[in-house]
Amino acid sequence: MEMHVPHYLKHQYNLYDRNPKIGITNRCNIPEKTITIDNQGNCLLCICDGWLPVSVGHIMDFNSFEQIWQSEIGKKIQKDVAKKNFTWCSVDYCGIKNSNQLMSDYSIGINIDESCNLRCPTCRDHLISFTSGKIYQDKLLWSKHIVKLLEKFDPACLITMSGNGDPFASLIYRPILMNIIPKPQQNFRIMTNGLLLKKLLKKTAIYDNITHYSISVDAGDQQTYEKVRINAKWETLIENLDFLKSELSVDKSVCLNFCLHKENLDSLDNFLKLVEKYQWSGTIQPMEDWGFIKNFQQQNILDKQHVLFPTAVKKIKSTLTNKNIHLVGKLKVIAKDN
Repeated sequence: MEMHVPHYLKHQYNLYDRNPKIGITNRCNIPEKTITIDNQGNCLLCICDGWLPVSVGHIMDFNSFEQIWQSEIGKKIQKDVAKKNFTWCSVDYCGIKNSNQLMSDYSIGINIDESCNLRCPTCRDHLISFTSGKIYQDKLLWSKHIVKLLEKFDPACLITMSGNGDPFASLIYRPILMNIIPKPQQNFRIMTNGLLLKKLLKKTAIYDNITHYSISVDAGDQQTYEKVRINAKWETLIENLDFLKSELSVDKSVCLNFCLHKENLDSLDNFLKLVEKYQWSGTIQPMEDWGFIKNFQQQNILDKQHVLFPTAVKKIKSTLTNKNIHLVGKLKVIAKDN
């Protein structure tokens, strides 16, 4: 199976145990219900490419989403997960050790473009924006092809854009945002930094079908926010959050996200206040080592050897009574065991 791991995902693959696991009794159907299309056009059968970094093929090689699930590699992964072996899964992060991971509707993750108007240290070490050239043209073809696949896909599904860039800052996502005619059973989850919502949201063709907004903020105050969200302004964020609050109906959900590391630990309390102010939900997630963060160990305050680990544990535990705050991945284990 390792031969089907793209070279740029080898680091993630080697971070975790990729052997059959023992003692996991919970069930998972995610590889039967989920497709994530990454920034190289590879199709993976998990909500996170780092958790199950095995490609079942390139998006341009398939004429339907059903073909992706029915591919030879896809069937092998599905069979392994159904047997509860989780051979190629990062079980310490996905939550399968704690509970069943079962989906009713289908999930299509479209992460084909890294273009973003920000350069956040937990995500990248330089600004990325594709607006011309071969890479841009190739990705634009993928985007248009995905539109065709969505138009042919009838089951209820949640379409997520985007896990590694900002869909509103990307010219490559425009065919999906602006041109697709979504079906009633196709809902969208938008992952964004929120800074272009007021400018572009209501111009999109999918506006009425967006049911979930996931907004990365990583801070709860101006000083920290403008330090960890490079190129962003706190005033602009608040203006856009206020706009979204005024626009949303009660059947829409918004989640503010906080990736925890050394530089924003002291801002966690203010983040909780920000979530409370808007009466939305919030997630706190661990920073993960994707291979490009040069000072990862220094920033990783969830390492038990880190001098700030006791402080981090205390702050994480303080969120447990807050019903609007959800801990992601190993944060749950840390809060429980320390």
